Amino acid sequence: MQIVASLDSNYHAHLLGLINCSQFNRAKSIHLIIDTGCSNTTLLSDDVTRLAINCSGLKFAPIPCLTANGTITPYILPQVDLSLPRRYRWFNRKASLVTLQMTNVHCMPPTHPQFLTQQQMLQSCSLLGMDVLRLFRKWRFTKRELILQT
Repeated sequence: MQIVASLDSNYHAHLLGLINCSQFNRAKSIHLIIDTGCSNTTLLSDDVTRLAINCSGLKFAPIPCLTANGTITPYILPQVDLSLPRRYRWFNRKASLVTLQMTNVHCMPPTHPQFLTQQQMLQSCSLLGMDVLRLFRKWRFTKRELILQT
């Protein structure tokens, strides 16, 4: 199996996928940036607000996260399905989505909706961490893509 991320001009690897959990009636779109420095896949504050995740009933992670803005203890969103674009090796085409059933993902405290602009909602992204990236043993770069292979 291959998952293909697009590289931007700064060589950040981006994936567009779907996320689903018990708080949603249907899967919602998500923009992920591959982050090898992130231990757990993490929904960042603007995405938590955009996705309308209710953190009030969620448990806190046992270990706080170190961020550029200081230490933050994330919430734990249990039983998450993360669907990412899959490319078949033989035809080298994006053919479908592969769904990863995750025990949990981390959620940063939500941005207050009053402080979240429409532009921020459109540009929000989250982090695909090593909990998922460790499943891919081969990484290959081209000029425009990062190809992850199992």
